Amino acid sequence: MLYDRIFAGALLVLSGLTAWTAYHFDVPFQYEPLGPKAFPIILSIVLAICSVRLIVKPDANAWLPNKEILIKIVSGLVLMVVYAFLFEEVGFIVATTIVGAIFSWLFGEKPLKSFLYALALSLVSYYLLADLMELNVPTGLLFGDL
Repeated sequence: MLYDRIFAGALLVLSGLTAWTAYHFDVPFQYEPLGPKAFPIILSIVLAICSVRLIVKPDANAWLPNKEILIKIVSGLVLMVVYAFLFEEVGFIVATTIVGAIFSWLFGEKPLKSFLYALALSLVSYYLLADLMELNVPTGLLFGDL
């Protein structure tokens, strides 16, 4: 219960920082239908609601993270930093496939299934973001002409 509340409190702070940063975006022109502020603000609102719910009503079990779980958590944080650096350079599809496959493998899936799942996820996500929502998603060097 304590770890749930600590985690939820950290996520609540993160949601506030995300909303504050997104609110202060200053763009000279709007290159997307919703603009660059909408998506991060919507995500921060959802994250804040989930965090408050977890603070008010944490999980009933008395789970304590062991060494293996802590290594997975730290690995996940490192992967997200790597994703941020890869995102612009190699593009959404490649970066999401690499990071998604590693995440899936970290949590017990076989390497081939991890890769195939991550590839399908990245392709479907790219289509949803770029074509349906008309967001500017980086294609990277490999798929520069998509």
